Amino acid sequence: MTPPIFVRPLAEEERARLEGGLHAKKALTLRRCQILLASAQRHTPAQIAQHLGCSVQTVRNALHAFAQHGLACLTEQF
Repeated sequence: MTPPIFVRPLAEEERARLEGGLHAKKALTLRRCQILLASAQRHTPAQIAQHLGCSVQTVRNALHAFAQHGLACLTEQF
């Protein structure tokens, strides 16, 4: 079994931006902020997906997008 993936440790500026994104009007931004912050708290993709009512693949996509594009993944479709 493959170990779960997690977001890398967040810088203070990144964490602040993600917390601010919890009030975003765009669903993509809101959902990705929720996912990234939950992952930073060491929740597994399966736990996050269950809590948010989305698929595990959606969570993995957000984690990979953040790893590749940083905070730009909040406003662009990756």
